[in-house]
Amino acid sequence: MRRRNWLFLFKKGFTLLELLIVMVILGILFVMLLRTYNWISTMVFRVQQEKEVYQELLQISQTVQNFADRNSIDYTKYLGTSLVDTKWITNILYLSWQDGQISLYTTGDCVDPAVDYMLTGAWSWCSLYVAMHGKTVELINTKKIVLSKAVFKIIPFASQDQYLNGTWLCDTENYLHCLNTPGFRMIFKAYSINYGTQRATHIVVPFQQFF
Repeated sequence: MRRRNWLFLFKKGFTLLELLIVMVILGILFVMLLRTYNWISTMVFRVQQEKEVYQELLQISQTVQNFADRNSIDYTKYLGTSLVDTKWITNILYLSWQDGQISLYTTGDCVDPAVDYMLTGAWSWCSLYVAMHGKTVELINTKKIVLSKAVFKIIPFASQDQYLNGTWLCDTENYLHCLNTPGFRMIFKAYSINYGTQRATHIVVPFQQFF
């Protein structure tokens, strides 16, 4: 008798309601698994983008540092300009010495790519260039990052002895005479190349370094 009951229950199988419940549970699990997979994929891609941006910034930093080590600021290029009025901020950095005449600058219509994209819906960008020996070389890989417009802040330096004994030091008319082995800061923002299309993986890194 017991054997027949077990056979009867086995032959009966699942009801339609039980099958629907199982399908709903499997569907919920599948959706949760899919969302987790998408989140992990997004984070992995974001980390990769961030890594590429920092690698490019490291390369820029090393390249500009090499130029700064071998050269000094060419103040003759700034004669007649209003560096004092702009608080020593310029869009073009002129260097000269071991490498000859060098200029560092960014080109493009952008001031800030993120702002341009939000206001116009168009993705504009700048790239960093160095002009030397009659040639222009791009210093970044625009397939990985884009830049906002870079500015350079020249930081004049005078020795303590000059400050103590030079009453004329850094007068408006003679400001170039107070400069002694000065440095400069390079300031811009770096963006991942997909910044304007994939919001979940936006990468923006402010860059400011003293050379």
